[in-house]
Amino acid sequence: MEDTGHYHVALLKFLLSNGYTVALINPKTTDLTRKMEGGITKNDKLDTITICDVLDTPERKKQYRITKVDRFDLYEQRQLTRHHHNLKEELNIYCNRLQKSIDLVFPEFNTLFGSKYGVVYMNLLKTFGSAEAIASTDIRTIRKCFEIKGRGGRISLTAEKLKECAKNSIGISSEVETIQIKHLVSQIMLIKELMLAYK
Repeated sequence: MEDTGHYHVALLKFLLSNGYTVALINPKTTDLTRKMEGGITKNDKLDTITICDVLDTPERKKQYRITKVDRFDLYEQRQLTRHHHNLKEELNIYCNRLQKSIDLVFPEFNTLFGSKYGVVYMNLLKTFGSAEAIASTDIRTIRKCFEIKGRGGRISLTAEKLKECAKNSIGISSEVETIQIKHLVSQIMLIKELMLAYK
């Protein structure tokens, strides 16, 4: 059978588990064979004949590989690595969108922190989402975002300093950007949790 993305995997595993010998052929090989034989039309019936032609090549020139059950461990690892890579790319996209929104509603926010995406940093964005919301909130509510359980993570920024900065911010008032910030923070936190699970 042709090694075409994920389409062949379930059938391949079924055949192998039932004792069949399976040869995998690169789709480019069958495509090239079809063209060399003057074939233009492509459909399942004609492709089956082409695959048979590929299998009929001499052993020393064989254009296929025999696969075994134990290769599925490698398949699982490859899929896991690919998924981890996709998560990293997705995380980068969400982080860029988040920074764009922060620049609009609270452009001074990042200057208040030594580094981005810490516990307090994310708590504040998820809870308030804008300078306007922080400026109009009771100081006791803001302080709750600074409460960190466990060791480390202490920062020099105080709730009072944050509120004062928020009051003087040049950020715009945007309900849409505020909602988006809260959503993006949730997505970023979820992806980071998933990435930690793969380590």
